Amino acid sequence: MNSLDQYSKPLKVQNTALATVFSFNYRDSKKGRLFIPVFDSRFPLAFDLKYSYISKFLEKDNASGNHYHLVKEEILIPLDGMFDIHLEDIESKEKEIISIKGDENKGVYIRTGISHKVVSREETGTLLVLASNHSTMEDEIDYSVE
Repeated sequence: MNSLDQYSKPLKVQNTALATVFSFNYRDSKKGRLFIPVFDSRFPLAFDLKYSYISKFLEKDNASGNHYHLVKEEILIPLDGMFDIHLEDIESKEKEIISIKGDENKGVYIRTGISHKVVSREETGTLLVLASNHSTMEDEIDYSVE
């Protein structure tokens, strides 16, 4: 095993009622810089990565989501800012909120059947989304999480 492989595996995996929170490993690679792998095909986090995108939030309390997926699984990774991720199991109606900041080096895994809404808690924020499938209207089912 390559000595750098350890950084491609999460430091910690915490299961909540409706999601999984990954604490990403990092290393001081150069003075004044951190190296933080969020995906390595040799050590997949939850699914085969097929699609990724960045969502930029441009105002406080802006929300995205309020839907669930039948096929697509996602890992939400704040790069900058603070977010509240509201979750609801569409079957059991169980709810939870996960608060997460960009400087925490964490990602939240959302499985199918879990409705999710992401709310920016700062004036701006950037969210990286890793997904098991590309986005389709047929797989984005409206469902408000309050």
